[in-house]
Amino acid sequence: MASDPDPLEGAGHSHSGRLLLRMPRALHAELAARSDRDGASLNQWIVSALSRALVEDGGADTRVSRPLPRELRIALILNAVVIAVAVVVAIVLIVVGW
Repeated sequence: MASDPDPLEGAGHSHSGRLLLRMPRALHAELAARSDRDGASLNQWIVSALSRALVEDGGADTRVSRPLPRELRIALILNAVVIAVAVVVAIVLIVVGW
């Protein structure tokens, strides 16, 4: 028994991944504001929102990883720097104590 073909991969269909979409200016502004708030490009934010909507609706699992918010990226970098400094200090203390 053959499985049903994926409609997105049907014979003769080619999807470029590009989509021209017209929307009300107010909606565009709101989407842009939310993407800025989340630290993502408008395109990344919309793709992520559409992917989440598909998953929530039981559709294909085409999740796209969302970039980390700017504040979280900075916190992770600072954390890595603090750990690196602690490692250097620990090595110096071990060498001096030897």
